Amino acid sequence: MTANFLAVDIGTSHCRAAVVTDTGRVISHSQAPLKVDIGEDESAQVDIPHVWQQVIRVIRSETTKQPHAHFEAVGISAMLGHVFLDKHYQPLHPAMIWMDNRARMEVAQIQSLIPLKDIYQRTGRRPNPDLLAPRIMWLAKHQPSLYRHLYKIIGLKDEIVRRLTEVVQSDLSHLNYSLLFNIHSGRRDTDLMKSLGIRPSLLTAPRKATDIVGFVTPAAARAAGLKQGTPVVSGSSDGMSAMYGGGVLNQGHAVLVSGTTDVLMMCAPDPPVDPSRTLTINSAMVPDVYLAGGAMGLSGGALKYIETLLNQSARALADEINRLNPGAEGLMFIPGLSGERAPYWQNRRGGAFIGLTLFHRAHHLLRAVMEGTAYRIRRLILAMQSCGLTPEVLNVVGGCAELDVWNQIRADVAGIEVQKPAVSEATILGTALFCMAGIHPDLSLTEVSQKWIKVRKRHLPNQTAAAIYERYADLFDMFMKDTKYIEKELKALKS
Repeated sequence: MTANFLAVDIGTSHCRAAVVTDTGRVISHSQAPLKVDIGEDESAQVDIPHVWQQVIRVIRSETTKQPHAHFEAVGISAMLGHVFLDKHYQPLHPAMIWMDNRARMEVAQIQSLIPLKDIYQRTGRRPNPDLLAPRIMWLAKHQPSLYRHLYKIIGLKDEIVRRLTEVVQSDLSHLNYSLLFNIHSGRRDTDLMKSLGIRPSLLTAPRKATDIVGFVTPAAARAAGLKQGTPVVSGSSDGMSAMYGGGVLNQGHAVLVSGTTDVLMMCAPDPPVDPSRTLTINSAMVPDVYLAGGAMGLSGGALKYIETLLNQSARALADEINRLNPGAEGLMFIPGLSGERAPYWQNRRGGAFIGLTLFHRAHHLLRAVMEGTAYRIRRLILAMQSCGLTPEVLNVVGGCAELDVWNQIRADVAGIEVQKPAVSEATILGTALFCMAGIHPDLSLTEVSQKWIKVRKRHLPNQTAAAIYERYADLFDMFMKDTKYIEKELKALKS
């Protein structure tokens, strides 16, 4: 009998579940919409009972489709989000997700307390409002009553694991994105926490994504239609799960996870030395390896926004977009609709079209969006190369991997081969990889991923297009660096 794994992914817009075989084949999947509450105060959060309801919905859909399937393990991934628990392990607040930027002032406070170079050297990242440390400080200041009752903080994914198993835990990826985790020691940085006035007991000790952390309880089994006692692995964030499902352990390969946002990373044997502090450095799920790269701003989210404004579809206009010359006839798009993370780290940046004329039509604008997001990728790869990391191939996974015209633009702009794996929904595949390695500890993640991940299509860079894009990318970079003051003043006028 073929062994199966149940992989659940909680994304920004949808919750999904899929049945994956022990050969890496997805045999069925289900999805349900997810509602994110976005406020004018830059808040972004999800109602936890709503998330749990949708998780149950998609799991039950899969168990109904596959009534005879035996699940060796269940794995959960989710967008980065933080759940605040009281001493009875009940949520005190909706989960604050990655888009929540309320803690901007606390970021400045952190930088006034601890030199930026010290924070980066310890944690492998810059202070940013989407990280946990400034959010804890924000809660202490703005919701003191809630903060007094705060006992533990876990990820959104971990809350679903808790509801399935009654075990409270978190994985390396979520702690990496806390700004409170030392990537060198692999532990919570208690000195940092003391400097920021944060209790170390709020965080759990890190688990690997492949660790079996508990088993489906009788109550969860009844709710979800699962078998009581089914093992549940710790899992990871959606971005990290997709990295492994996209082949980040393959030597010389970088992985671009392109969905609502873009995340680009590749393996490094040691933490890169980056004086510019452009790169984000994470602990990996295998010993003595790190992941370096960064999470960028909106990509698919920017394309969807412009599609909605234009009432046009990039997929429907793919041929017209493909026929355009590089540069979309002198049109450039700045994709920072929700701020910019790597490589520019301008979290108050807005979006813009530059060079727009009466001549331009919908397909010009949509191509400009694709090119604008690719310029960021090129700049981040250059930062990686300056630190001794040289990707030879870029594996592109996620929902935005399906547009071949976009993949060719990425190859031309970055100047390296772009590969589209056979399974583009790499978050699901990566979560199943964690299940497989957790159930079979004699198999390494590297071994499993090499067997599971196959290439569907290759895009080689066009040298003529690459030469044109080099100039456009330089102009994009110049604009990003020279207009920060204008962006800051516009934001100030708005407030």
